[in-house]
Amino acid sequence: MNVLDKVISFFDPVSGVNRAAARQLLRSSEKRDYAAAQFGRRNKAWRGRGTSATTEVAGALTTLRDRARDFVRNGWAGQRILDVLTSHVIGTGIMTVPNTGSDRADNRYRLLREEWEERSDIEGVLDYGGQQSLILRSMAEGGDSVLRMLPISLADAGSSVPLRLQGLEGDLIDTSRDSLLGRESNVRLGVQIGEWNLREGLYLHSAHPGDGGVSFGSEGSKLVAWNDLCHLYRPLRLGQMRGISWFAPILLNAKEIQDLMEAAIVQQRTQASFAGFLRRSPGAANPLVTKKDDEGTKVTRIEPGQIQDIGDSEITFANPSSQSVFGEAYKAGLWAMAAGAGISYDQLTGDLTQANYSSLRAGKIEFRRLVEQIQWQIFVPMVCRKVDRRFAEYALMSGKLPTRKEGYRVDHVMPAVEPIDPKKDLEADILAVRAGRMSPQTFISAWGHDWRKVVSDFDAFFKFADANNVPLDIDPRRPANGARTNAAPAEGAQND
Repeated sequence: MNVLDKVISFFDPVSGVNRAAARQLLRSSEKRDYAAAQFGRRNKAWRGRGTSATTEVAGALTTLRDRARDFVRNGWAGQRILDVLTSHVIGTGIMTVPNTGSDRADNRYRLLREEWEERSDIEGVLDYGGQQSLILRSMAEGGDSVLRMLPISLADAGSSVPLRLQGLEGDLIDTSRDSLLGRESNVRLGVQIGEWNLREGLYLHSAHPGDGGVSFGSEGSKLVAWNDLCHLYRPLRLGQMRGISWFAPILLNAKEIQDLMEAAIVQQRTQASFAGFLRRSPGAANPLVTKKDDEGTKVTRIEPGQIQDIGDSEITFANPSSQSVFGEAYKAGLWAMAAGAGISYDQLTGDLTQANYSSLRAGKIEFRRLVEQIQWQIFVPMVCRKVDRRFAEYALMSGKLPTRKEGYRVDHVMPAVEPIDPKKDLEADILAVRAGRMSPQTFISAWGHDWRKVVSDFDAFFKFADANNVPLDIDPRRPANGARTNAAPAEGAQND
């Protein structure tokens, strides 16, 4: 207690007590209970801002996107990460299969859908599965991507549904359209929003802003209604309007790992160079044979097996150090990179030297959980369901599908998850079906197939085999190895 507090307490004890309590409160607030919230020597350089998700994205979106693409273009690791994520999340395509309850309606929808998926690309390059892979890859690399749903004329559509899809990179979203810049209201980073942040549309450029010789401004972008497009990105915070590159957490370390690899290569090349330095008296002749290189410069070389008398001259050879911790540092960096990208170390590098069945299975279980989240929480609601609804609408309006009171319900079949040990995993799945933990439909769909088509194919195949009297070991109606069932014992017979 200082002198002033003592004087106030003498004349006004109540005020003195209040001042002492307030001073104690200030001292306790300076000593925070959470070490990470203190401002000491260890964390004085740690900066954190209380900005919103959209504000954080706005300041880093373009730079991170450009650097991520450079990382993918000029490094094997970025390419590999995108390949692994795309091949597991999409595979050859997420299938849309009808589930109307009517075999006739299902077959009609399926045939129409298969024909349309072959011609879904407005550019005529990819099919629907290929478009799925490309927009997911673009989203993971750049942060977000767009899939526009475009109507075409019945004449251009032919026998297919008059609907086409156009894949766009996130660069085409006009980020200059923003309420903070005072040009429009209720727009953030090119996203038009309504009440409760309900999405109303995106401001899109007519061409890629990165095309050389073309200037773009906010006047050149147009608002496209939300129902006419699919905006694919991975929300990481509530209220986030735009996506950020999936490489953001690992870009800095990944670049340093690439630099480390280049430095190690240069070091090894230097160590592999056999250099010598010749000392001789001024004016003395060179005791070694000299030759001229392509540029006419004299170079002294030592030939294999050469024995040369150099007299009183002296030769000193370079002896670079061969000590290096490159191996451990590089591997630790790859471990961190794989973890930051959400994949396992063996998926990133292909290194299985220290892997076994248990470690591989444990790592793949965690990875499969991430893949399922991306499939069912991001790609299906943001892309598949919107495309399915628009496909059904245009099929009904064009008369390609008859109107049904129940509508056309569909299911989504994900790409098959390849087992680590097929025999063990298949036996476990069969036991799960027999125990009631998994339905036969789920079991077949887990292998990336439409269970109705599988059952139909089995029925047609075995009907043909039975008609031609061809017994096969693969017939599930027969015992294993095609053995005949034992005849039932005669009534009243007793075992010996």
